[in-house]
Amino acid sequence: MRVEDFKAVIAEFLNSEIPKTTDRETRLPLDTNYVITLTGGRRVGKTYILYNTMSRLVSEGKASKDEIVYVDFEHPRLRNLSAVDLDDILTAFYELTGKKPRYLFLDEIQTVKDYGSWFRRRLDARVFLTGSSSALTPSRIAEELRGRSLNFEVFPLSFREYLSFLGVRVNPEITLYTEEKGKILSLLREYLRYGGYPAVVLERDPGLKKMLLRSYFDSVVVRDLNERYAETFASYIVSNYSSLISYNRVYNYLKTLGFKVSKEKVIELFRRGREAYFLFEVEVFERSETKRKVNPRKVYIVDMGYPYALGYDSVSKAMENAVYLQLRREGKEVYYWRSEDAEVDFVVSEKMEPKELIQVTYAEDKIEDREVKGLRKAEREINAERSTIITWSYQGRVNGYQAVPLWYWLLRRER
Repeated sequence: MRVEDFKAVIAEFLNSEIPKTTDRETRLPLDTNYVITLTGGRRVGKTYILYNTMSRLVSEGKASKDEIVYVDFEHPRLRNLSAVDLDDILTAFYELTGKKPRYLFLDEIQTVKDYGSWFRRRLDARVFLTGSSSALTPSRIAEELRGRSLNFEVFPLSFREYLSFLGVRVNPEITLYTEEKGKILSLLREYLRYGGYPAVVLERDPGLKKMLLRSYFDSVVVRDLNERYAETFASYIVSNYSSLISYNRVYNYLKTLGFKVSKEKVIELFRRGREAYFLFEVEVFERSETKRKVNPRKVYIVDMGYPYALGYDSVSKAMENAVYLQLRREGKEVYYWRSEDAEVDFVVSEKMEPKELIQVTYAEDKIEDREVKGLRKAEREINAERSTIITWSYQGRVNGYQAVPLWYWLLRRER
């Protein structure tokens, strides 16, 4: 029985104010009968999205605070739990309030062994879950909860959210033609350098920002990969992000440093990196699955701040990574394209039918011929519906293609 432990944890929540939050673009439904799950890396703000949802419930009159349970399963009192212990949450809450909870908010649920079996029963309360590891990936959720869940992926702040956290309001259509554009470009450069982790964004001291990012890398990324050469592997990924990487290349790199590692272990490290939301792999656009698998992948990372913290600062790579993350937030199906002498950064498709080609370039007053060449060749080969060139600050048409500044493209995306 863990009733006393749960009573202590629940009492802490009931006796404190719900923390104030800044709105995120991820807004959770309040009245669905599905279990709502939030997945994503650590420190991206999942808990604060839960707090925001609790505040909405109270402000909209859907529940009073003493009808809400919040439990953080990483609390020191809640170690070594399994599904059979979860009934004690309801007992503890009733003993404290004399009520049955109407809403359950359970943070870092992956620490509870066999948690899914508890949620497969019928509960009278609406349930919200978060997790930060392979135990709560979207595919694992589908398996554990058997079709009874809706999943929302959470990433570090988008550029629009970043400006909101800083209290900056922007009308992209007006800003495009005013001097305010210079201020937005300056903020974009900071965003690309320090990334979008909420705590890093809110920290104003540049030195502390860098220290915080480095601590995240050490305590979050390296810990989740959980191998003696995890730091070396992760550093290599960070130094080569927004680039083509093959498993063989990483394997050979680790071998040259003297690590006893197999190719299977390298593949496993990539899998762990994906499940921990540290890295993302983008395959070449080929309708043949075999061709997609044998070609190198482009690798992107969860936050642009890591390269700066580790000394690999590159605005052009950060721009491309920011575009990928935005497409990922929107749930787009994304590939890259290349031939022997040309490449396109992104192919956005639907069920392998290409909808848009996107080329990203650090251009201020001129678009290089190679960028246009790649788009032309790709258009002829795969027949995409439209093409876009994303630049640093250049705006206009280039040989028939629309070029738009990155800040404008990011702010104009649909919510």
